[in-house]
Amino acid sequence: MRETRVLAPSEVAEERQQEAHAPYLRVWLALAILTAIEYLYASWFSGIFVVLVLGLLLWAALKAGLVGWYFMHLKFEGKWVYLLIVPALLMATILVLALLPDQLFPYDDESLDGAVPSAPAESKPAEPGPRAPRTSATALPRPSGLAG
Repeated sequence: MRETRVLAPSEVAEERQQEAHAPYLRVWLALAILTAIEYLYASWFSGIFVVLVLGLLLWAALKAGLVGWYFMHLKFEGKWVYLLIVPALLMATILVLALLPDQLFPYDDESLDGAVPSAPAESKPAEPGPRAPRTSATALPRPSGLAG
């Protein structure tokens, strides 16, 4: 474990100066430009699905990296934070693999025609069996305090 150390006043001033001049507006402008590029990319490569999806994933990863690095202040974190990515990627992989059969083998209504037997139209519904009459012994108790 690292020990907590007290920063000297000059180090505090330097850190505040660095944080005060964070390039938030430039990052926002870069994100806006990347979004416009994504739009144009999607319109140009709309006919080639694999290239479209891979390219859009690349642009999205680049934008997510910018957001994380600047707006979530990951550039100030230690290296241990990057270990948190491993379980997230593992869970995402498990989710994709769990949902893959639904994409590979879609549900088809027509393949089930005739597979589920139905009752013949001329059969009559079953009659209910005998019912025991409700007596005072089986009746629910009346709550106290109610007139009746």
